[in-house]
Amino acid sequence: MKRIASIAALLVLMAAPQAVAAGGFLKTLGAAQKAAKEKNQLIFVDLFAAWCGWCHRFDKEVVPSEAFQNATDDMVLLRLDTEDGKEGTQFSRQYGVNSLPTFLVLTPDLSVAAVIRGFAPPAQFAEMLNGSVDKYRAFEKLVARESSLAKDYSKRLEIAREFRNRQAWGESEKRLRKLVAEPGVPVEVRDEAYYELGILYNQQGKHDQVLKTLADFAKVQKQGVMFERSKMLLASTYLALGNYRGAVDELRAFKTRFPKSSMMVQVEQMLPIIEQMASTQ
Repeated sequence: MKRIASIAALLVLMAAPQAVAAGGFLKTLGAAQKAAKEKNQLIFVDLFAAWCGWCHRFDKEVVPSEAFQNATDDMVLLRLDTEDGKEGTQFSRQYGVNSLPTFLVLTPDLSVAAVIRGFAPPAQFAEMLNGSVDKYRAFEKLVARESSLAKDYSKRLEIAREFRNRQAWGESEKRLRKLVAEPGVPVEVRDEAYYELGILYNQQGKHDQVLKTLADFAKVQKQGVMFERSKMLLASTYLALGNYRGAVDELRAFKTRFPKSSMMVQVEQMLPIIEQMASTQ
């Protein structure tokens, strides 16, 4: 009877959904983040799809290699299917993954430490991975001495931008907000910080915040490259909101106001298309 019970228990375990895939890869983001926080480790994310031949080759040739094992020895491993229609699909959209194979290295709070695209043999892949992580560690060191950079406004902007690029939204936002409001910040840095703040909200789909930020910017600046870019961002935001007429009005006003802008070619390309869309609105 004990043997029968043991076999039954094994069958139940085999039928249950597994949290860990072959090769030690976890299968859910929640499990990976939990482990990363507990161990204070980075998360190596292998994004794949069943049809991706290079993904299968990576699994067969790179994962078992000593070079890969050494490079990821102090990381949590996660594998997600970008076409599962569930977490993997949502994850790939959130991080803008549009080609495979793609590999991400995430912090425990899920900001981006590194991105590697494409297949490479074991030694080369490990070198790329180690190099990318080294760059992230260098950024961490820069942030650690940020308090000594109070008057280095360009460097502060660089840090805020890199946080945005790494999808550490909150870290970027609080730094950009300081740069647009703090007395003594050079105008060119303030203007770029306003634009970066608009881009940050745009990347998160927070269109109302984009509009508010650009409206605040327009109260303190009426010219310059960043202001011109902000007007293009404003038109793009109207377009994303389905307000085609608003986008057309912005682009027409741009043509009149900034005829010598380097972005005029882009305006000329976009305007007829959006005018056609607006005509049916």
